[in-house]
Amino acid sequence: MEFFRGEPLLHLFAAGRVEFQEHFSFLQVDEHTARGDFLGGMHAAREFFGALAREAGECVLREVTRHSGSCSAKMGGHYNNGTNITRAEKNQMPEMRTAHPYYVYEAIHAQPKSIEQVLAGQAEVERAADAVAQKARITFVGIGTSLHAARVAESWMREFTGGRLLAHCEQSFELVHHPIAFGAGDAVIVITHTGTTTASIEALRMARAAGALTVAITGQWSAATGGGTSGDAVRSADFHIQTCEQEVAFAYTKSYTTALAVLALLIARVVERKKLLIGAPPLAALERVPDLLRQALQLEPASRELAKRVAALARIEIFGSGAAWATASEAALKIKEACYIAAEGFETEEILHGPFSETDSRGSLLGLFTGGPTDQRGRQILRAAGELKMPRASITTPSANHDLSAEQILQVPEAPEWLAAFVHLIPLQLLTYFLALERGVSPDTGRMEQPAHAAASKHYKY
Repeated sequence: MEFFRGEPLLHLFAAGRVEFQEHFSFLQVDEHTARGDFLGGMHAAREFFGALAREAGECVLREVTRHSGSCSAKMGGHYNNGTNITRAEKNQMPEMRTAHPYYVYEAIHAQPKSIEQVLAGQAEVERAADAVAQKARITFVGIGTSLHAARVAESWMREFTGGRLLAHCEQSFELVHHPIAFGAGDAVIVITHTGTTTASIEALRMARAAGALTVAITGQWSAATGGGTSGDAVRSADFHIQTCEQEVAFAYTKSYTTALAVLALLIARVVERKKLLIGAPPLAALERVPDLLRQALQLEPASRELAKRVAALARIEIFGSGAAWATASEAALKIKEACYIAAEGFETEEILHGPFSETDSRGSLLGLFTGGPTDQRGRQILRAAGELKMPRASITTPSANHDLSAEQILQVPEAPEWLAAFVHLIPLQLLTYFLALERGVSPDTGRMEQPAHAAASKHYKY
């Protein structure tokens, strides 16, 4: 491989802590490298192996797997018509796209099928539910998008039992540094799609060491994604439930909704075993989720129209109650990650207690309506925002679609209020995607391709 010695690519590899093994047949990027170095190393790896394939005439880069903070690349096969990369699986890290359809668009549309696959494989969830139901206290743990999943889980536990079984939701970094005294009577359920999130993995270790029952909910693992000390921690959990393949885009979508599907299954079974279920069994409604999402995806033209309306504004505010509160927070996070503008997700009543003083025509307002008792307060908020000349929109079920003072109304399929975490989320994800396109930015990268953000990422790791 003399033709590559001394080339700038190898210097980049060294800077990114990349090591070669077995005569370049396998490449591993250190799982603890900064995210900017990681992405830079991946781009360099693709260029390096592509050139290597062309020079040798016999190898093509077959697999590039990406997960938080680490990646692997394998050589194999034959050089084929100048193609450097074969994308064999969804969880590979191919060349980033520069136009529609971006990877996050594919992930949004993949959600019904991905959830069907989760619902079809319930054996491990059933075993975990048997064990969790024996515990007196249940804590859901996550950070970022996974924190919103934990918040939804806490809400569902209250909803399904009429408030007779209270679960806790904890942000993993805070839990590690301001811990709860876990013990044998606890079940701790940690959500981390990559399975490598530093604070969440430490929370999992901490709970395990204290004698708590532990459940890890992650994305699908391969030999590459399950390595290192974080992999050891996940494998040591009492139960490890896998959802969907690892995401390509920076802004996670299908990994969130498949984690929600696992959590809904788990909670429904736990509540049944504890004989605390109030109301209709949730599993029948959960089976409808894939079809409900397919119907919600038909709102793509309306979501794109809304994106055109609000793209020029400085911020967007979203409000909801119950599971829709966490849904509003998740949507705001996606807008920040994919569109790079200010966005906030509020509980319906909370938006009036201070934040409304900052609200005016420089931003847009979006309300989530589910047919529940809090909708009336949401209608008042929309009317109040009209006095401020603020562009307004609502996402609503048919039963709640009345007396809504909004310039645009997106109607999702009728569903129980707790399913807003799925059904109302779809138009919000589509809005995020088309908002990024309207603003001329990539919704896939999280700005990690920008030198300043890549440099900033060297100062921390996930």
